[in-house]
Amino acid sequence: MKKILLVSNQEAFLVRNKALLNRAGFIILTAGSAEEGLQSYRQESVDLIISMLDLPESGGDQLCGVIRQDKALRQVPLILVCYDTEVERERAAQSGANSWVIRPVHPEQLLKQIGKYLDIPRRREFRAVFNASIRGTQGSLTFSGVTRNISVSGVLCETTAELHQDDEISNLLMAIDSHPIIGDAKVVWSESLPDGLYHYGVQFTNLATGCRERIEEFVTSVEQGGSR
Repeated sequence: MKKILLVSNQEAFLVRNKALLNRAGFIILTAGSAEEGLQSYRQESVDLIISMLDLPESGGDQLCGVIRQDKALRQVPLILVCYDTEVERERAAQSGANSWVIRPVHPEQLLKQIGKYLDIPRRREFRAVFNASIRGTQGSLTFSGVTRNISVSGVLCETTAELHQDDEISNLLMAIDSHPIIGDAKVVWSESLPDGLYHYGVQFTNLATGCRERIEEFVTSVEQGGSR
């Protein structure tokens, strides 16, 4: 099996993407800094490195620079993860990395980049791009936002509301082609964004009758190349 090294000081990023890439059939190693990442790569050969651009002490671009200067190490493909700003894009472009992805990282986007360098078995669960308004309740808080993608097991939400991992959401409401999707869910991962926004990976725990079938129909049509 191919090995991928993830380098980030953000535990949520490591946990989320390790789970994603394990499901895609890879062995995943993790490191919390550029120094740890370099040490791990020297000790154990990997087939690809994915590193955050912003890291404590030394950045991902500096890690890439060290690797590219070492004849024994420099052949490994390296993907950087950065924010969509001119400064960070410029740093990534000059780093010697093979490519970069923009934060927040969407699973399909990351797998597409990895697929340029490694073979990826077909995913068991397809996430369809899905942009819709969403509303829900967590405890005494009622929040609203938008969705970014959806699968039969959950949805990616963007909102200004601050939630936490394992928070339970009730009365989660959105619509597919004017058909309401309503149910209960749980936050399984979170990521803070610029401008006070948050991304949440939300897993369905209970859906109203017929909702799962509507999601499956929508996701299947997108996966097969249909337009909605």
